[in-house]
Amino acid sequence: MEEILNYLQLGANAFALLVAGWIYSAYIKNLNASLKSKDEQIRAVEKNISFLKDKNSDLEKKSPENIEKILNERIKIREEEILRLNDDKQEHTQELKAKTQEVHRLKSEVEKSKDIRRTMELLELDLEEDDDDEFRLFSSDAEYEIEEMGFVAVDSGQLMITDPCYIDSEWQDTEFEDIRLLKDKETGAIYQFRKDFSNYEAKIDGFDETVNELIASGRLEQIEIDYSSKVDFSYAGACYSTLSERGYGSLPFQLGHEGAGIAVRTILGDGMYPVYAEKYDGKIVRVYFNLI
Repeated sequence: MEEILNYLQLGANAFALLVAGWIYSAYIKNLNASLKSKDEQIRAVEKNISFLKDKNSDLEKKSPENIEKILNERIKIREEEILRLNDDKQEHTQELKAKTQEVHRLKSEVEKSKDIRRTMELLELDLEEDDDDEFRLFSSDAEYEIEEMGFVAVDSGQLMITDPCYIDSEWQDTEFEDIRLLKDKETGAIYQFRKDFSNYEAKIDGFDETVNELIASGRLEQIEIDYSSKVDFSYAGACYSTLSERGYGSLPFQLGHEGAGIAVRTILGDGMYPVYAEKYDGKIVRVYFNLI
């Protein structure tokens, strides 16, 4: 009887363990299912968060602040490009100006070489005709050269060639009267510099544009004035001669005959102008200066 009870007790314990095992297995399965559900929820939440981040990023990109930032960055890039292009333009403009000046200089050199050739031909003719060495101006093996003598400063836009002794004996203190007249092509009215307008950037009464603008548009035209009767051996006389259409003039002595000097207008106005000497056999045969 006791043995039967032991078997029954053993069976009851085994059944209890089986039930406990089944309950534990069910709990584990339920826990795993719960964990799997949580993982799916986490993934869904992460996906939703990622979607919201993308949406938020898109909204930020479309926000006025961000658009303004982008536009400012683009404007800055364009301004930098404009500055770079402007620098390139200035560089190219300066280079073009330098090349143009070089072309003018070369053309001047060409003309000078022609003059040199003519001078050389005359000198060679002189050598051939004069067989007496005692009266030769130049030696038979003379060489031709050009030498820079120095610079002459210009502050009046003109130069004068004269014998220095005439400055003491013939120079006159004539007062220079700067008369500049402009004519209105439409009305025929005449306007005078320093009387009707103080400078060419000023506006004449009745006009909305400056004098320079009116000249550029063709409304006003310069009236040529004949200063020939006012030309004498003075600063005023030199100015009157160079204001002429020719740009130069011969200055007379006080008695009225020519020869006191020659005045000529420069092309580039004021500045320092080099003076050159053409030498043959070491002797100066010609002096010249460029007006550009």
